[in-house]
Amino acid sequence: MTTQHKTTPALTCLAAIRKRVAAIRKDLPALAAMGEDMAAPLLAGGHLFPSSVARWWPNEFSGRAGGFMGLKWPDYRARSPKDVAFFALPGARDWDPCTDETLRKLIQSKARLFVIGRKDELAPLGSLSRFAGFTGGAAAGDGFYATGAFRPLCPLRPFEQIVRAWVTTGELIGACTRGGKMPTIWMSVWLEGAYVRNAYFTRHNNVREPWSVPLFHEDRYIPPLPRGHLGGEFLAELEHILAVIGAQQAALAKAGQWMADAKKRGKRVYTILVGHSYPEILERPKDSDYPIEWGHSVSDLTKAVPPDYGAGDVVIHLGYSPVNVAHVQSILKRGIRFVYTTPYGRPATLKNHPNLIWLDSPWRPADQSIDIPAYSVRVLPMSSSAGSAVYFSMLCEMAERMGWK
Repeated sequence: MTTQHKTTPALTCLAAIRKRVAAIRKDLPALAAMGEDMAAPLLAGGHLFPSSVARWWPNEFSGRAGGFMGLKWPDYRARSPKDVAFFALPGARDWDPCTDETLRKLIQSKARLFVIGRKDELAPLGSLSRFAGFTGGAAAGDGFYATGAFRPLCPLRPFEQIVRAWVTTGELIGACTRGGKMPTIWMSVWLEGAYVRNAYFTRHNNVREPWSVPLFHEDRYIPPLPRGHLGGEFLAELEHILAVIGAQQAALAKAGQWMADAKKRGKRVYTILVGHSYPEILERPKDSDYPIEWGHSVSDLTKAVPPDYGAGDVVIHLGYSPVNVAHVQSILKRGIRFVYTTPYGRPATLKNHPNLIWLDSPWRPADQSIDIPAYSVRVLPMSSSAGSAVYFSMLCEMAERMGWK
């Protein structure tokens, strides 16, 4: 584990993240080839499904603004070698691929298996001939600091798994356009008209269920996208976001100080990263000694902040929706130290307050990041990638102040 810091803990963490992004960019040709390998059986009539080997992945990949509408469910039983399983590998130290029942069923299935992870993680299986592709990425032990069973406490793996997965997805979409078909993509429900637009593509009748969405549009032509285009655009947008986050080092350090102060004084620290991956991607054992309390994704601040939090407690809310100033002020009146951001930006009516840290995390509102010429919605969500960078950089600041090495 890396523990030496030449600058601040947050900047050291973000520098490591930027190096990971540079490595992903270097690997873009391989990820583009993997996207093409995934596209070929799907273009021939196969189905795509996100298996739950890593339990967080189906939630990250399914029902996402800018992601595929026509997915099968996580426990879909492949019917032919044209079916494609796309799944992540867990990062838990005690995970054993030889005893993982979900992985065993996949290996015994007819599906082509594409892995968000490293080949060496499946080495205990012996032969890897059943696996059609690997994204590569960080090892489970790469990261910063340690406390209790969490070694590292601030891993690089969650960020890199998310980014490599969405870059590969972008290259899969691009490969499909070169094959003459455009995947059906979700429009974010945060955008006007989304329910009507999305429902239009549902094959609905009043005879029987299920009502499904086709993997590909049946009547849309999209000019073929060049190899590496969508993945490269996603990485460029992410690099811009990381630069903006890094310029707020003082705010990240202050947030980390608040978190450490609360922990030392017996107060509580509570985090919500509105989106799809967290907190499941942290793979926290039940009744663990993880130093941060986590809530599940809730945008409404009146419901997101636990009612028993009060003076001296810290709440971090990395949000999705426009700012409700009255709700923020209500939280501050309770004496809570509040770390807050949404992609809609800070309204002029949200005034400075000693217990408020506003962070700018400028991913696009509605979370769809990259334009496709002649298509109705953007593709590839950014919130989990940006939120990971913000959260772990603050956690590094807290860990340094707690003396967790």
